[in-house]
Amino acid sequence: MAATPARSVRSEARPVVQGLPSLELVPTPAPVRGFVGTVIACLALFLGAFGVVFFLNTQLVSTAYEIQSVQQEINAATAKEATLQDELVDVSTPQGLTAKAKQLGLVPATEIQHLDLATGSVITPVDSEGN
Repeated sequence: MAATPARSVRSEARPVVQGLPSLELVPTPAPVRGFVGTVIACLALFLGAFGVVFFLNTQLVSTAYEIQSVQQEINAATAKEATLQDELVDVSTPQGLTAKAKQLGLVPATEIQHLDLATGSVITPVDSEGN
């Protein structure tokens, strides 16, 4: 007798379907609202992205012009340095020093003398010939 009550609990828990289920017509979904808002949001995102790209491109071009300007200044300074270096080499040769000395009115020394710092006296060096 214990088995009979279990069967009755099961049958009460499940409803028994009798006959065919009835079908009902499902209405079509309502048209999606907010289409215009979505289009406006997409358009705003597109224009914002386009504006950011335009801004970044402008910044890159501006930076490129600054780099070009600095490169031109560096090239001009390098050319001036090379010119000054050439002038320095030309002037520092013995011939250049002699020409500059003559231009200033200097003449070659006939007698070489030295100054002794310890005693403060002028010393005439002895020639290699013994004079």
